[in-house]
Amino acid sequence: MAEESRVEFHRGVVDDVPALAELQFFSPSREAVAMAGSVGQAQQFWAGLLSRSLVDGTAEVLIVELDGTTVGFAELSRGGDIPSFGVVARCAINSMGVLGALGAGWRARARSAVDIQPPAGVHLVELQIAPQHRNAGLGGRLLSEVERTAGQEGAPRLSLTTAIDNPARRLYERHGFHVEAEKRDDRYEAMTGSPGRVLMVKTLAT
Repeated sequence: MAEESRVEFHRGVVDDVPALAELQFFSPSREAVAMAGSVGQAQQFWAGLLSRSLVDGTAEVLIVELDGTTVGFAELSRGGDIPSFGVVARCAINSMGVLGALGAGWRARARSAVDIQPPAGVHLVELQIAPQHRNAGLGGRLLSEVERTAGQEGAPRLSLTTAIDNPARRLYERHGFHVEAEKRDDRYEAMTGSPGRVLMVKTLAT
């Protein structure tokens, strides 16, 4: 009989960021690339933001390992999807240069048109499973671990925002999340291919 695979969770640190960035951008979202201008710039920008947030203590990361190999992660914050303007600007300049950052800032106006402020609680900024390990239950197990962590921290609710047409919405709905708000924007759709974003919320047991 085949030995059962071992699934483990642990907190991520700054040293984990390069590996997480590789996982995140193995199959990058059209939004991330459209905002940064290229896959390479998007990956460098994202890694810089996550590293800064971990150092500042404004975000935490839960990593899921399968037989000792990192196959997914979740990023959590007590705010929304986007850090402060100062942090974003510094990371943009570091990854894209001044002119690239200015261009990204102009394109980000389309993203801000569909940004939705989450309620008080823990916000799920990102949940990612390596493509070759999807549809095997790991996303659900990681999401359950996220909920457990948020509950231990005393959060009244767990929220996330995602693209209106993201297939992962089915996973969130199965876990009890409901759509609380929706924003659409024609320019955002032209840049990303998605009509807009939704805010999904789950009330946690206290």
